[in-house]
Amino acid sequence: MQRTTSIHNLNADRGGLNRFSKVPYLLLNWVNNQFPYTRLDGTLVIRDFVCEDLGQHWHQLDKKRKPSRCLSDLFWMRLSWDKIKEELTEINVVDTGCGSGIYGKKLLAYSNNGLTTYTGIDISRDANWAEMEDEYPNFRFCVNRGTNFSESIPEGANFFMTQSAIEHFNEDLSYFEQIRDYTLSYGKSVIQVHLFPSSYCLWLYLWHGARQYTPRTVSKITRLFRDSSYAVLFRLGGRECNRLHYEFITKPLLIHKCDLRDSKVEEYERRLRVALERDMEHPQKHPAFLALVIHSNWSSRIF
Repeated sequence: MQRTTSIHNLNADRGGLNRFSKVPYLLLNWVNNQFPYTRLDGTLVIRDFVCEDLGQHWHQLDKKRKPSRCLSDLFWMRLSWDKIKEELTEINVVDTGCGSGIYGKKLLAYSNNGLTTYTGIDISRDANWAEMEDEYPNFRFCVNRGTNFSESIPEGANFFMTQSAIEHFNEDLSYFEQIRDYTLSYGKSVIQVHLFPSSYCLWLYLWHGARQYTPRTVSKITRLFRDSSYAVLFRLGGRECNRLHYEFITKPLLIHKCDLRDSKVEEYERRLRVALERDMEHPQKHPAFLALVIHSNWSSRIF
C-alpha cells in the first residue's frame, strides 16, 4: 500500500501528464481537497500567519516572486530563531528537496548565522552545490531518491525542513514516517517546518506535483507524531493573494503564454504589498499556502 495523503497516484512532475490524465488529475485532487475541516487531528492547532512588521521586512523580499513564495520567505524570516537555538542548543538543518540550496543561504541570514550545519538533499545533483560547499564549510549536499530518505540523515540532525517540496513526493507519509522513527530514536528536541500548497493552489498551479493539502490531509501527517510532539498549522495569505496570482500568472500563462509580472513590474509590486496586508487583516477561508510546524521531544514549547 502506498503511504500517501492522496487518493490517487498521478504526479504532474517529470514530463507532466498526457492529455488523458489531466482531467482525472484535477478531478481527483479536487475530491482529495474536499471537507478540509473534518476528521482533524484533535491536537492540531490552526493559526493564521500575521507579519505585523511587514514594512521592516519588505526590502528583503524578491517582489517578482509569486505571492505564496513571498509569504513563505516572510514566514521563515519571522521564525523565533533565538528561541529555536536555545531549545536545540545547535541548529542542524536537513532540507529535503533543496534544489540549488538557496534556502540554506536564506536561513543562515534569517537566523543571524545561527545554523551549525546545513544538509541539502534532492533527487539529482544541482550545478550550484560544489560552489555552495566551497563558500560555506558547514554546508553539504547529497543525492537521495526518497525511498530510503533516512539513510541521508546526518548524525545530530534536529531541524527538518521542506519548502514547496512535499507536494512532489509520491509517498509523502513514508517521508514523515522516517522522520518520526528518527525522532523517537534520537530522543532529543527536533523541530520540523514544512511549507506547501493549500487546496486553492490546484486552480492557481493546475498540473503541478502530486497534490495540495488541507487541515484534514495534514492531520494524516500529524497523527504520526502525537505521542511525543505538538503541531501547529499556519494559514498563509488568502483571497487577495490568490486573486493576484490568478490575474498576473495563471490566467495570462494559460491564455497568452506570458507572465504579467515581466511586463507590469511596478503594478505587480504595488498590488503584492496590498494583497499581503489585506489578507493578514482577518482569517482566511482559502489560504494561499500552508506552513506546518511539528516539535518533538520538546523541553520548551516555542510555537
